[in-house]
Amino acid sequence: MRVRSRALLAGVALLALSMVAGTTAWAADTCQMIKSDTLPVVMDGNQPLVKVEVNGHPVYFLVDTGAALSMILRSKAEELELPGFSGRNGTLSGVGGRSDIQTTRIKTFTLGRQTVTDMALNLAGERALGREDVVGLLGEDVFRKFDVELDLAHEIINLYQPRGCENAFLGFWADNAMTADIHTVNPQNPHIIMDVTLGGQAVQAMLDSGATHSVLSSQAAARIGVTPETPGVVMANAAQGLGAKTVQEWVGVFDGFTLGDETINHAKLRFGDLFGSGTYTDSGSRIARTTQASTDMLLGADFLKAHHVLIAHSQNRLYFTYNGGPVFQVTGPALQRAGGTTAPKD
Repeated sequence: MRVRSRALLAGVALLALSMVAGTTAWAADTCQMIKSDTLPVVMDGNQPLVKVEVNGHPVYFLVDTGAALSMILRSKAEELELPGFSGRNGTLSGVGGRSDIQTTRIKTFTLGRQTVTDMALNLAGERALGREDVVGLLGEDVFRKFDVELDLAHEIINLYQPRGCENAFLGFWADNAMTADIHTVNPQNPHIIMDVTLGGQAVQAMLDSGATHSVLSSQAAARIGVTPETPGVVMANAAQGLGAKTVQEWVGVFDGFTLGDETINHAKLRFGDLFGSGTYTDSGSRIARTTQASTDMLLGADFLKAHHVLIAHSQNRLYFTYNGGPVFQVTGPALQRAGGTTAPKD
């Protein structure tokens, strides 16, 4: 999301800092991974959802590592008994329009084992995030406080506080875990960016669990030599954002994708205009987010479902193992949604 803000809210950061007490999950030599919490995940198609309570209301938040800031939808404020303060703290820009960011205050917010009272949070956006009980999203302002284990295949997220692990190997679930370096994540650089190679070209990719599918920018695809006019390229479904406009996507084949120690030959990928008006959106989160000029690709929930991942913020490193199945979902049978319904086919 593109956010122009006069003041960043501290409420969710305080929530994250409060989630420290836990048990040692893994230790080697002087390194200890202290588990702060385990969050059960509901996979609604390709959307990872976690259950929270807002003022006593059981609801869900989208786990969105591509969002710099966590927020609640303005359209959900009344049913959650949330006050909307006058004025604005910034502007969220998306496909089809803008939305002012306001501040709301939550009497009680429960995530996992932790409850925070009198917490400030961003209030923005008018479009739904999918299911009616999905009222907001959890972004990197929460997750960068931890080393985050994403095991979406088994519907689990674990949050760790590492101690003495600066140079330790943290792929504790598998000796053969692969690694890739992450650009430093902080409030000034709030996204998880990694260097990858695609079609022999250097590409920068953002790890974005809020994106239902991985997608390459049209500009990066063109540098590699793939355009909508390239033989074999087919039209995919369009992505939709906050407004009425859509972004058309295509599917092409690229001569190799390499992230760290993993290489996928002849990778079939979606590509489209991620940079319209300086923002990108996707059909999963429907929230526009800032695109840095050097961000060429989103590694979405399809990549995360196909891998067991540890985002080691403490080391600026990604650890991952391949679970099986397609890494990049571009076509195929309908995705199974929670509750027994199905998502639309690609």
